[in-house]
Amino acid sequence: MDDGTKRNAHRAAAWGRRGASGAGAGRGSMRAASRARGAVRSPSSPPHPSSPPEGLVSAGSSRTQQAAPAAGGARRMRWSQTMNANALRAYFRAKGEETGCLAYRARMHRFFAELEPSLSVTEQNLADRVRYILRSNIFGDAELERLRREAVPSSDGNATAGNAAPLIAQQTANVDAAVNIPFVVDSDDDGIVPHELEKMRSILEESMLETRSMPLENRPRLPRIPLSKRNRAVVRALNPMLVTYLEASRDLCETDSILFGAALAVCRIIGAKLPMAGRATQQGSAIPAWRKRIEDRIAKARALIGRLTSFRSGNIRPRVVRTVRMAFAGTNISLSQPDITQKLTERIDDLKQKIAAWGKRIRRFSERLRRFNQNRLFQSDQKRLYKSLERPEVCGAGPGPDQADTVAFWRGLWSEPVNHSEGPWMEVVASQSASVTPMDPVTITPEDVAEAVRRAPNWKSPGLDGLHHYWLKGFVVCHAVLARQYQEALDQKSLPSLFTTGITHLVPKDQDTTDPSKYRPITTQPDEKTI
Repeated sequence: MDDGTKRNAHRAAAWGRRGASGAGAGRGSMRAASRARGAVRSPSSPPHPSSPPEGLVSAGSSRTQQAAPAAGGARRMRWSQTMNANALRAYFRAKGEETGCLAYRARMHRFFAELEPSLSVTEQNLADRVRYILRSNIFGDAELERLRREAVPSSDGNATAGNAAPLIAQQTANVDAAVNIPFVVDSDDDGIVPHELEKMRSILEESMLETRSMPLENRPRLPRIPLSKRNRAVVRALNPMLVTYLEASRDLCETDSILFGAALAVCRIIGAKLPMAGRATQQGSAIPAWRKRIEDRIAKARALIGRLTSFRSGNIRPRVVRTVRMAFAGTNISLSQPDITQKLTERIDDLKQKIAAWGKRIRRFSERLRRFNQNRLFQSDQKRLYKSLERPEVCGAGPGPDQADTVAFWRGLWSEPVNHSEGPWMEVVASQSASVTPMDPVTITPEDVAEAVRRAPNWKSPGLDGLHHYWLKGFVVCHAVLARQYQEALDQKSLPSLFTTGITHLVPKDQDTTDPSKYRPITTQPDEKTI
């Protein structure tokens, strides 16, 4: 080494020793040592064996450089579109057989080896490839659903030979209309990507299993979800997933259970609040939290005013004195001052002014809440708003009637059989109706169901099944199944008990709330019956 190089090396060593005792010693010594090594190494020295060639440093990303072999041997396998499709087929087949969705990779690897016997990949490589395919959106949603059907064929043995082909064709058309809608709804990253579809499918399966054997009265109450683009995209994404379940549906009750499970899955996916168990949940407190906080402040201020007034009147009990000292804590006022009475009066007046301000705040907030509720009710139900404005007094605020008396009264009107004595006018009506031409047989089509659902209100109060019209509009793949099952019920002239049982709400007519006969019955039935 020449003299300059030696001086650089000695300077680097001295700088490292001097910087070791202060902050940043590590970084300074490392930089100095690297300069020293650069000075010592001659320009003609060969590069390190593990360093990449010079031509490879500037070409490609760092990930490509890391993946490149050190000793220029094997290259990465290039996956074709057919290989990707076979990987998804093996994945769907393995996941379809696994009920718990765990430990499926061994079967997936075995199925893929049957489809691609000339390829040798490990379980980990195959799982990584499938995850990359789903995340990169290589296949569209319709293609994914087609591959899933090929891998996990549905059992449609229950369908009759005459109705199977038209039903499947109609459902396929509905599925195509549903899956062709793009899921990227805006620029805020609210789009639905394939790996989210798999998570949605697992939630749908769990909801189906939960509601399949659940009694109608124990179903959770479905909330009214906001009509946003994201929520509509979630509903449309579940449409093709319901085809397999609806094809195997045997009657209207099972179809209703499938639709309710799908609606419950949508609510869980979007994070809507659901009651924990049953429809009859405990009502929340009518007093909002903000009002409780202000009322607690007012109560504490009034209690303190009472203690201060008592002390000013001569009460020197230890508890009262301790409260007065706490009231003047943080100030230079002591109880032994000659003007303590004036200070007490000022403190009491200050608390009274605070109580008045808090009361005015409650009134102002309550008025704002009332205006907000009226504006929202004007948009959703104007009839109810005008009714509340005309009759500000709320009926039914008193105690309700005895439950046994209520059941006995309405059972006597609805459940007791009555023998009517028909008069001669019935014979006249029967003779006049004999010449009426019978109506042609009715054929219910999916278009009829879609038109009836379109005209129905979205969030009308549902019946015992708890399913709103909104879900019948969103899950368009159910229209063909409902049309077929309605036709069967019409031909057999029978309806399941689900459509003949409703929920009756008793609305009081006046202030007399103890008499069961002073109530107006309003019965809600399942939304499928209103179609």
